[in-house]
Amino acid sequence: MFGLRHKRITRDRQLGLVFQWRLPVGNSMGFLGAFLLVSLITAGLAATVRVRVGGGGPRHAERRASLIVVPPGEDWQALKTLATEAGPFPVREDPSKDPAVQALIQRGLAAAGTPGYRYSPSYQPVHVDLPDPAKEAEAKISPGVLPELPPADPPVIPANPQPGLGLLVLATNGMRAKASAVPPPPGALPGNRYLITYDAAGRVTRVSTVFAPPEAAAGADAVEVWLRQARIENGDKDGGGTVVEISGAQ
Repeated sequence: MFGLRHKRITRDRQLGLVFQWRLPVGNSMGFLGAFLLVSLITAGLAATVRVRVGGGGPRHAERRASLIVVPPGEDWQALKTLATEAGPFPVREDPSKDPAVQALIQRGLAAAGTPGYRYSPSYQPVHVDLPDPAKEAEAKISPGVLPELPPADPPVIPANPQPGLGLLVLATNGMRAKASAVPPPPGALPGNRYLITYDAAGRVTRVSTVFAPPEAAAGADAVEVWLRQARIENGDKDGGGTVVEISGAQ
């Protein structure tokens, strides 16, 4: 390394450089001696000097206090009052316990006279009639009576009734029921009432019994088939329902 540096210095001089940019290295043994000396000193310091990082344990803050003893007396009472008043609840003298203030209050109360009018309520007995459960049980009072039903609308009877059994619409809007040409079954008795539902074309779509005697129960299915063949005239355009009655003499 040092020989290469020496060659560069010689080359620079041959090229005619004015300044000596690279200084020649003198004795190499001196440089090695200095390096060995510094190494020995560093090793000695590393072997002898010890640095403790972090300490042996947690450090606690020092706790110190001072105690001042004051003998009882005026000074002690003054210090006690100052210490108490410096807190959140200061100590103040209560004026109501002062004899002069109490005497002033008593004189003021004595000077104040009684009011001219004093309200004194008087109580009067009030009689309340309580119900007697025994009398109510004997009377058997009904909790309520339903009102009478309104009278039913009279059925519209055609001017010229045809002989035989027919269907009478129990309505007052001009609706008529045209029975089928098929002879009625034995269960179709005069006075039977049925709730029928019809469509827009007047065809019967549903039949429900409203009133029929017990002797007509056997032929109820045949009567329903016969009623389904009827046609409703002058009914609602969208269909609806009405009550019909079998009328006429068999």
